[in-house]
Amino acid sequence: MSNLFTNRLIAEKDYKSRWGNFSFSDSNYETDYQKHKNNGLAVKPNDRCWYLRNFKDQISLSSGTWGTKQSFANRLITTTQSEHIFSSSFWKKYSNNRCLIPVTSYFEWQMQRSGEKHKFKIEFIDKDSFFGGICGANPNGSTWVTITTQVANEKTAEIHNSGDNKHRQPIVIRRENQDAWLDPKLNSESQLKKLITQFQPNEIITEDLDYEQTLFD
Repeated sequence: MSNLFTNRLIAEKDYKSRWGNFSFSDSNYETDYQKHKNNGLAVKPNDRCWYLRNFKDQISLSSGTWGTKQSFANRLITTTQSEHIFSSSFWKKYSNNRCLIPVTSYFEWQMQRSGEKHKFKIEFIDKDSFFGGICGANPNGSTWVTITTQVANEKTAEIHNSGDNKHRQPIVIRRENQDAWLDPKLNSESQLKKLITQFQPNEIITEDLDYEQTLFD
């Protein structure tokens, strides 16, 4: 996925009606909520975003930077391939540090035959969508998150058709699987595979933001 998504900000009462054991761990949320509740918070790598995690059997809303810098990578890591969560020695350490990132849309680049790139907005029809994420802590105590990815469906593969990670899409955790995704006690590869599904073309609205209408359209 490209370097931009829209973090959905949810009212405290709505969180509490969904999760009775809900709490805030960051007092700055209300400021962001009042400022961005209508259009969401635009998040780029190294920006702060909001996510949910299960900490000591309590669902907690926290903030962290999108992406982590590790010595083995020459650039910021913003995504985690779901297929490597248990096969990678690095990601396996964080396999039970799973989180949910409220989202409305993300953006992707499509390579045109002309060699130009068009920016696409990919918006979820379900307004209660959450990316599946991984979170961790930096040496200074601050936190980071990455977005898990999977093989793209035919529509998003057509859009995300270039680059090192082409034909990939973020993972959206279905409502019926969200509590299990947050549960750190569920931590086997077979258990996690059951929680991961692929969102389909009929679940998204796509828009070419660089499309120029001609007389023939």
